[in-house]
Amino acid sequence: MQSSDGTLWGAGVLVALGELGTHILTCAHVVADAMADPPNGSLVVDLPGRGWSAQARPVPGAWSDVPEMAHTATGTSCVDDADFAVLALDGRPPRLPGGCGPLPLAACGSPEARRVAVIGYPGGAAAGLIATARLAGAGGPCPDWVQLDGLHATGVAVTRGFSGAAVWDPLRGGVIGIVTAAYTDRGSKIAWMLPSEVAVRLWPPLGAALRVAPVRPVESPTIEELYELADALLEVPQIAHDSGRTLREALPSHVRRNIRDHSWPRQQLLAVVQACTDHRDGCTALRSAVLLLGDDAVSAVHAVGILDRIHERGEGGSGGDA
Repeated sequence: MQSSDGTLWGAGVLVALGELGTHILTCAHVVADAMADPPNGSLVVDLPGRGWSAQARPVPGAWSDVPEMAHTATGTSCVDDADFAVLALDGRPPRLPGGCGPLPLAACGSPEARRVAVIGYPGGAAAGLIATARLAGAGGPCPDWVQLDGLHATGVAVTRGFSGAAVWDPLRGGVIGIVTAAYTDRGSKIAWMLPSEVAVRLWPPLGAALRVAPVRPVESPTIEELYELADALLEVPQIAHDSGRTLREALPSHVRRNIRDHSWPRQQLLAVVQACTDHRDGCTALRSAVLLLGDDAVSAVHAVGILDRIHERGEGGSGGDA
């Protein structure tokens, strides 16, 4: 997103809305910063390095104000202050370059510590930089926002220039939200996003772009596969040290509710695996928990590979749960 003088203010997400055409999702504060007369003027949107740009204007009624970041007065509601705006392209914009186009939207759902990727444009990086983060749960000045925790001590943090950027979830196969703000202490690597389903609530026509998970035939894993996964989890030091009890506690309450304690570590992990493969959201939750505890260890990646194989076959071989 650029102002008329070429200053870069933030990012946005192209979405296709059927007969309504292509629109852009971004933050209200990005639009306000880039325009001389918000929300009545226009700004420039472009694809860095692709030779494409167009004029865009805010869509009437598709605007949510910026919440107070520093201090909220006692008794004040910020539910409708989500820092969200939708832009429509002016006139007949140029054809998009090959390989570029609208992104699919997917509901964020329960965060479950999933890992996500964000491409933003901080100062001095006009071509974009990739940041990785973990969904931590609801938080921030807006009750509808979800907190993003940076994954590593080094690397890019989600900061100024990432506002409006797509939050891509590889498990969902789509954009589950847009970055709205970053915590002022840059060393903490904490930021927030507005989930896609909240954006749809704020501007219902956006629902045309929201991907709905298809109903797939389910094939239950064999007992041999369940033991294979349980044994692989026992090879992860961070999981084996307490026979998988920390892993169990890292699962959402609705998944772990009926997992009983076992004195034998292998049976404890088998109980965790069975509960997760029996539950609709269990495999996704288990995958996130293993990667969270295993911290990219080879043994954790191996266990996740077995889980993905079981999950994909159980969903008809179509992979993921978009």
